[in-house]
Amino acid sequence: MSDWPMKDKVAIVGIGETEYTKWGQIKRSEFQLGCEAILKAVEDAGLSVKDIDGIASYSGDRNEPVMIATALGMPQLRFSNMFWGGGGGGGSGAVHNAAMAIYSGTANYVVAFRALAQGQFQRFGGPITDLVGAGNRIGGSMAYSLPYGLISAPQMFAMQTRRHMHLYGTTSRQLGAVAVASRKHAQRNPRAVMYGRPITIEDH
Repeated sequence: MSDWPMKDKVAIVGIGETEYTKWGQIKRSEFQLGCEAILKAVEDAGLSVKDIDGIASYSGDRNEPVMIATALGMPQLRFSNMFWGGGGGGGSGAVHNAAMAIYSGTANYVVAFRALAQGQFQRFGGPITDLVGAGNRIGGSMAYSLPYGLISAPQMFAMQTRRHMHLYGTTSRQLGAVAVASRKHAQRNPRAVMYGRPITIEDH
């Protein structure tokens, strides 16, 4: 967008990642993974940890920004932010929040990150089994879904998808293109869990 006020005012200057494993196989904590990814991103950017003064994450990351900053030796934390909701798409929100912090002068260098060690906690987007059948009172939007067996992200998205198919004639083959494209992009990263395993529409 040519009228976007942050255009050419902020930039992503470093990227860091840890190894990817199948569910339940990671041996380190989310905190360790987050710190490692941040250190790698800072090094990739040619910066020092002491330059970082902001942290942004998303979707209920269990790592406290103050603890991350303390562990890594950041002298000050001028900005910390959590983008709620959006699932995996919340990553874009965290990056945008980091950009806004820099653009507004709230912080100079902000890391946007997410650390997940699936298998150590509930599967991300999976059933909320600790609430179902435990006699707990359920509030908020979950009160309209959990008591009726709608307890996982795949179930919820399936209902929305079926509605889209009903209204617009969307087909399974068209939706399959998303899965095929995701695998295709994964082939660009030799560290990806599905590296070397592309799929076709026919596979889908």
